[in-house]
Amino acid sequence: MAMISRNALVAIALVVSSGCGQAGAGPRSPSPPPGDGQSATSAPAQDSCGETASKVKQRAQQPEIESVTMQGQCTLVSIETTLGDGESSTAQKICDAAAEVAYSGDTNSISVQGRSGKELSVGIAGAECLAQP
Repeated sequence: MAMISRNALVAIALVVSSGCGQAGAGPRSPSPPPGDGQSATSAPAQDSCGETASKVKQRAQQPEIESVTMQGQCTLVSIETTLGDGESSTAQKICDAAAEVAYSGDTNSISVQGRSGKELSVGIAGAECLAQP
């Protein structure tokens, strides 16, 4: 039997072991460019989402309104107010005013909550806002 040098054995062992790595264990692919993870085509949707919230704030202008935010994928206008649980008729008026400008793009519903978090009025596209009991 022929003698193999120690260096040759080490070289053979390294070659064999390098072929036994796990799939995907090779060099990493380049990282994606920095950003927010959204494609450029989603930016207009986000802009229209913010525009809808701004339009609702301007249209519904009531001192009881604390915030107007968009939820879901811009499908819901959420209006938080300082109204008490018994003031659903005022909440309905806020919802009606918001409905005049809210239903554009993907927006299809409105929710008006009182200071306790209770939903006082709700609206959906194509129907009038309802006061919650």
